[in-house]
Amino acid sequence: MALLRSLAHWLARTEFGRKSLNKPVGQFAVKWQPGTRVYIGLVLVVISLLLGLPALALLGYLSARLSKPMMMAVGGPIVVLLVHVMFGIGVYLAGRNYLVEMLHWAAKRFLQKYRE
Repeated sequence: MALLRSLAHWLARTEFGRKSLNKPVGQFAVKWQPGTRVYIGLVLVVISLLLGLPALALLGYLSARLSKPMMMAVGGPIVVLLVHVMFGIGVYLAGRNYLVEMLHWAAKRFLQKYRE
């Protein structure tokens, strides 16, 4: 909990944090209703963020367990590349502006919860 509070204090001092706190809630979402393409893009972005580190950890574990270091040497960069491609396609489908607004909204919620 202390780590989240210190992260919130640090984020609040940045320009991005100040901009997120001053931005009205839901202003962008009211103006424009997202379509299927945006939702598919957001799902791809979330999956890429949730899949990256666990996939590398599993690959590293299997590589060590099976005593095949080339599995990690070859598979690691492939996993990283696939996650980055998935993230890029998600950003393209969702649209950069929509993702920036979602990030500001999430940062504002985080700062309101953990910054006192």
